[in-house]
Amino acid sequence: MDKYENILDAFAGTGAIGIEAFSRGAKHIDFIDKDINTLKINTKLMDKGSYNIYKGDFFKMAKSLNKQYDLIVFDPPYNLYSTKDILDITRECNLLKNDGIILFEEFYKTEFKVNISFYVYDERKYGDTIIRFLSHIQGE
Repeated sequence: MDKYENILDAFAGTGAIGIEAFSRGAKHIDFIDKDINTLKINTKLMDKGSYNIYKGDFFKMAKSLNKQYDLIVFDPPYNLYSTKDILDITRECNLLKNDGIILFEEFYKTEFKVNISFYVYDERKYGDTIIRFLSHIQGE
């Protein structure tokens, strides 16, 4: 996972996706979630690693991160947030590196609206869940 050294796991929940990325070679992970109790327990189980846990709302926290990520994982609570709003703040805060990837997991029936900066290059459905992979539109 050399390409994906710095990861943002937004709406992290248990932190499972970020922790898995760490086990596959990620160098640093920033976790964001409103409820970090389970996340704190799970990250303590990691042997070692560089990570930060931010308690709060992604939309507010994004503005204070001041960094770019190779991989951003979004797994928001189903039907609670607009995908377009999440992608808009990602663009506004310049969180994704030019060659970075967004992994967006959600309920398969959720209306998915992409903003002008990103495009979906792959998607996979697993039961009631769909995972979309997005990247920057060249020139953005």
